[in-house]
Amino acid sequence: MFGFEDISKGIGGDLPVLILAVLLAVTLLILIIVTARYKMQQYYMYRRDLMEHEVAGRRRIRVADKRAVFERDNYTCQICGISKGLLDSYCEGLGDYLLLEADHIRSVSQGGTGRDIDNLQCLCWRCNRKKGGYKTNAQVRAMIDYGVEFTDMDQPYIDY
Repeated sequence: MFGFEDISKGIGGDLPVLILAVLLAVTLLILIIVTARYKMQQYYMYRRDLMEHEVAGRRRIRVADKRAVFERDNYTCQICGISKGLLDSYCEGLGDYLLLEADHIRSVSQGGTGRDIDNLQCLCWRCNRKKGGYKTNAQVRAMIDYGVEFTDMDQPYIDY
């Protein structure tokens, strides 16, 4: 039978040297594997951070663009039609409490960007929450139940 002792006799009987050489080889192999895994982890973290930074840049809407969108849309929600002027017509100063937000028409997850003012619209906070990043304006308009309908200010008020 051929054993480990026969190998050690074949190299001059230095069994401790052979054991140390094997341990050194195993240690180097483990070190190489750990280093490769660490570098792969660093690479994936770098890629993830790079993608998050890119998405954040597309999602961010500048303050000047928000103002321009609000003025273009006359401070009116493009889904339900509620506006600062409408609320002020009921009670002076009530329109100041309307929470309007700039919304991406084509969401960032679908390739839209906040840098293009044509991709932005003025929405009230309720419609924006209902829209999320996946629904269209028409889908949200169909599910509105705020207790008020889209109001046309040019129509006379009729009391029944």
